[in-house]
Amino acid sequence: MRREGNLLRSTLVALLCALPGLLVAARAAEEAPPEPVQAIWRYQELAFFFQTQTTFYSCSSLEAKLERILKLLGATAQVRVRSVDCQSAGHIARMPRIIINVHAPVEATPEAYAERDKNKSTRELAARVRGEKEDPEALAAFPAQWKHVSLSRGKANLEAGDCELIDELRRKVLPKLSVRLVKDNTHCTPHQLTIGQPQLEIEALIAMPKPDEKDKK
Repeated sequence: MRREGNLLRSTLVALLCALPGLLVAARAAEEAPPEPVQAIWRYQELAFFFQTQTTFYSCSSLEAKLERILKLLGATAQVRVRSVDCQSAGHIARMPRIIINVHAPVEATPEAYAERDKNKSTRELAARVRGEKEDPEALAAFPAQWKHVSLSRGKANLEAGDCELIDELRRKVLPKLSVRLVKDNTHCTPHQLTIGQPQLEIEALIAMPKPDEKDKK
């Protein structure tokens, strides 16, 4: 019996000694960046009406804010705000129509290639009309990583007044991009700035910097 007790104590001591190392290894595994994946660019034109009852933006500020948010999600985008109130960039946009021309990474699966190449002839014709040639580099696969992006209050210059804008993006734009919702606790109260809102955490597929771009940083 005494021998069994000594063996048990020795085993417990060994486990306690190994525990810090195991915790460090587990923490390092959690903090390690995800493995790169091969991605391609996918072009889309997205259009929707933006309705808000709390915060109204000028036409130019709405375009700039949306472009900044989409850039954080790994996309390159041109945003246009169309409204009778947008005859001048500084005018307030009331229920405007938003048009987004966006290039965003998607994983380079056979389905993604097939989807992209469906419009190959249309792209080539448009390029010829402009007197241009399609850039082969723009069609090549590239390394990308899934990265955490916060679209919550206090991040990316977002405030409580941006809650309805983030909610509209969550419902109308994000489902069409390569993103994963990590935390979705966005609850906007019409006609009221809700403290602590918006609350949206995302994993987005973002192109890795090229070697020459890394050297510039």
